[in-house]
Amino acid sequence: MLTLRTGVEESSVHVSERATTIDVVEALSQECGPQVRPALLKGDRLRSDTVAVRESSETPQRLTSDSHVEPGDTLRFQFEDPDQQLYA
Repeated sequence: MLTLRTGVEESSVHVSERATTIDVVEALSQECGPQVRPALLKGDRLRSDTVAVRESSETPQRLTSDSHVEPGDTLRFQFEDPDQQLYA
């Protein structure tokens, strides 16, 4: 679902140290097009149906819009449907 909304299946962007999840979305928007931001964010928060997951840690971590990301982190944005099922 997010691939349809964003028009992006996979991308890699560089962000500064101490960047937040929002900074990652902003970098993706610059790299992949302005449709990415509203597909993932509502204002300055992740949309209620969007989940950000840090996959580069030992166990996947769910992130908020203001969570800090570290250099080399891998984030996956997932769609969460109303029935609480996650889709990558």
